[in-house]
Amino acid sequence: MATDPSAAPEEDRRLHRALGTVSLTAMTLSSVIGSGWLFAAYNAAKVAGPAALLSWVITGVATLLVSLVFIDLAFRWPVTGGNVRWPQLASGPMVGAVVGWAVFLQAVYAGPSEATALMQYAGRWIPGLVEHETLTVPGRIFAVAVLGLFFFVNMFGVRLVARVNNVVTAIKIAVPALTVVLLLASGFDTTNYEVGGGFAPYGLSAALTAVVGSGLVYSFTGINAAAVLSGEAADARRTVPRATLIALGFSFALYLGLQLAMLFTLPTGMLGSGWHGINLNSPLAELASLVGMVWLSWLLLADAVFSPAGSMLVSAGVKGRYSYGAAQNGILPRFFASVHAGSGIPRRALLLNLSAGAVIILAFGSWKSIASSLSFYYGLSYAAVSIAVSVLYATAPDRGWLGRWSQPVAFSSFVLSGLILYWSTWTKVRVAIPLLLVGYLIYLWRARRSGHRGGMWMICLLLALTGLSYLGSFGGVGFLPAPVDSILVALACGLGWWFGLRSGIVWRRDADSTTDRPNPNSQLERTR
Repeated sequence: MATDPSAAPEEDRRLHRALGTVSLTAMTLSSVIGSGWLFAAYNAAKVAGPAALLSWVITGVATLLVSLVFIDLAFRWPVTGGNVRWPQLASGPMVGAVVGWAVFLQAVYAGPSEATALMQYAGRWIPGLVEHETLTVPGRIFAVAVLGLFFFVNMFGVRLVARVNNVVTAIKIAVPALTVVLLLASGFDTTNYEVGGGFAPYGLSAALTAVVGSGLVYSFTGINAAAVLSGEAADARRTVPRATLIALGFSFALYLGLQLAMLFTLPTGMLGSGWHGINLNSPLAELASLVGMVWLSWLLLADAVFSPAGSMLVSAGVKGRYSYGAAQNGILPRFFASVHAGSGIPRRALLLNLSAGAVIILAFGSWKSIASSLSFYYGLSYAAVSIAVSVLYATAPDRGWLGRWSQPVAFSSFVLSGLILYWSTWTKVRVAIPLLLVGYLIYLWRARRSGHRGGMWMICLLLALTGLSYLGSFGGVGFLPAPVDSILVALACGLGWWFGLRSGIVWRRDADSTTDRPNPNSQLERTR
């Protein structure tokens, strides 16, 4: 079994290192500001009421910690598809297999989420696409065709996509920002606070559930785009930190503004049945109509098609790098760890994502169901890269961007990522974790001739989270009341981080003394 995270290292050298700060910032913003801004604020208000503001703060803090982790890893080892490859480098093939599988699931779910969002808003113009917030059969077929178009464009090189995206992103960020300003100026009515039942009408647990279940985590999922593309950056050590932090600051301010607009410009008469009772198919466009700005409603309907389309343009390429990284890890066949010589694009990985994405659209057809499933897998990969930072700092402390803050940031990110997994509710956990264990079975098949079994800490942690989720108050049987259940999950994650760190240090020290395993220091020099 190959333990090198680069199953085909010669393919990395075919990638074009041409992206600067402006292009990486634009690509990150375009990845982040997609369908999430159209639906997340509405879904969070419906689930948690004004406590949705707390949901955004929790999500923002978690995203900041994760962003710092990705920046540090891109600084240490700039490589395309690193969100898959860094965990294997730091923790060994078992962790690499499980994370690689989770990231592959992210890759194939992301495009369908944007395509379904686009169709749900387009349904206001084209009858027969949407019914009861779910795409009809014609709507799903149309969404697959649109998805295919954007994957096709990505076949022709990262420079072309970056140039087109710079223009697209300027439009994408202008419309949501204008929406926030105009909706808040139209009438900030605090009456909704009292009529809707106060700050947390459904309890603080609803605010925690909204973090994943309403698509808030999903709304930030493109924040690692610059780091994932670091192998194609002209100067990753400078450009990746700048691009990531600029994109994070702007997107957080935008989402918070949209949530305030949804909570306090909604006509009070719509709260007769509480926040759970509001029902909007095209939330922001309908809200604009309700407050008398019909022209803004039409602009939002147009941008609701344009914005997810812009995200699909970048997402198709970025998520292709996810699958490329999974193939480099060995979790997918080496056939997909190939870069087309002329374009510098991993075309086979893109075609794999397109095929799987078409199946997902046809099977689900709903933005919320796809986005909430996707958020769970992002939570796991965020936890794994946090361990990677901890291990690489412990074994090579002088090479990072975070410096002495590496361990506390990584620990906090890991624990918060675990809590996000738990807050997604038992309904998601009972489906997502067994599916994740498919990655472990793939590893066992690959490792049948190898004695390496490091990384069992991750399997044990996933099983512990499954048990706690079943017993807890977030969709479970309620044996563990809140906040006892969340405290136990945090403690379990703290132990998981410690065992993951110790296991990774052993793996790295063993790797450094064995010629057939990767040395991160030597690989870092080769990838610059």
